[in-house]
Amino acid sequence: MKRAIIISISLFFLNSLIAQKCSNFSLGTKTPYKSQQVKTNTPLNNYTAVFINHVGRHGARHLTKDVNASLPYNLLMKADSSDALTAEGKRLKQMVLLLEKIEKKDFKSISQLGKIEQQEIAKRMLINNSTVFKNSSPVVKIKVTKEVRTVQSADAFLNGMKQKINTEDLTKEVDDTTLRFYDLAPSYLAYEKNGNWKTSFTKLQQLEKYSNITQEVCKRFVTSGFLENLSNEDKDEFASDIYGFATIINSIEKEIQDAGLTVEQVNFQSFFSCKELDILSKINEAEDFLLKGPGMDANGIQVKIAAPLLTDFIKTTDGYIQTRAVNVQLRFTHAEAIAPFAALLDLASAAKAINNISNINSVWNASAVVPLSANIQWILYKKNGSDDYLIKVLLNEKETAIDGLRTKNFPYYNWGEVRAFYLKKLNTLNAALDGNGFAFLQSVK
Repeated sequence: MKRAIIISISLFFLNSLIAQKCSNFSLGTKTPYKSQQVKTNTPLNNYTAVFINHVGRHGARHLTKDVNASLPYNLLMKADSSDALTAEGKRLKQMVLLLEKIEKKDFKSISQLGKIEQQEIAKRMLINNSTVFKNSSPVVKIKVTKEVRTVQSADAFLNGMKQKINTEDLTKEVDDTTLRFYDLAPSYLAYEKNGNWKTSFTKLQQLEKYSNITQEVCKRFVTSGFLENLSNEDKDEFASDIYGFATIINSIEKEIQDAGLTVEQVNFQSFFSCKELDILSKINEAEDFLLKGPGMDANGIQVKIAAPLLTDFIKTTDGYIQTRAVNVQLRFTHAEAIAPFAALLDLASAAKAINNISNINSVWNASAVVPLSANIQWILYKKNGSDDYLIKVLLNEKETAIDGLRTKNFPYYNWGEVRAFYLKKLNTLNAALDGNGFAFLQSVK
């Protein structure tokens, strides 16, 4: 009896150590949001914040498809009916069924954590830029995509601003051209399907022995006879989806609690070793880097497609200077828009390409660039009694440098120089020009 107790205690502490060791594996784009700015600099003398241009990713979310539509769910049910589940497979099946219970009514939506993320960003915006909101009724414009989670994120964000502005009559404009360009550009869709990024991605998978890992993962859950009938693609998808379940848990802890469960009951991370988690994380991050970030070419189509969003930022900033009609422009979109936009803006830590994809973390980190609720803000400052304007760029609320553009007063840049810098870049990238000199990609039109 004593020996059994000792073994049980030893296993408990061993599992605790494993969990602690693996707890820091990167969640990549599923990383819950935290402001990355430690301290906000005081504006330069005689300059006042007057306009905010904001684009943000939706908040922490639930899964984007129903659990029972996933490959793991269907394969586990099939294996169970064939008596082909191992002991770990049975444990996984029960965990998947619990996740389905939690996610059933909320998939595609933001979570309670996502609402909090958005509200807190809005509250900090009010505090850090109080002069923009000094009027009793500042004008706020809002753009969203067709996806419900961006609408929910906008609502949560506005809820965080309601102490300063009347949010009841604000309308939301669906603008997929500006905010979902990655789904609308034929040249990008072709790149996504058959682009040269796949060569580098495949080499990385081979280097990390990705297929061996997915094979080993699947072996834990089903018998050898059942496993033999699965294609390599099914094995990869199965392991990838289970890993995806593991990365979503941090975003839905409140919903797990509301369902009367504990996080440990849906601890999908427990099915993987620390090394497997690290490699799966690296593979996922590399795919995001190649498809959404600077990848192997910082001027590639996966970056150029953000031209409509940059155009909109320039136009709306000019619009404020010319008319003062809008004080705050808010947009809510997805990681597929934020990552290329950050690269197109040449933001430090978000715009460097590499030749060796294995070294991705030396130049780009998904959890820092495009976590959940990721955002980019332009804060426009006007010199008192003058028409001189400065602009400050924030990436996830952190004052960020623009690579290739100098300033004597970082984090503040001369607006005219910023405007000229980006228009020149858009022209260099062979974007088509409209009548006003603003760039739109022909492939997006």
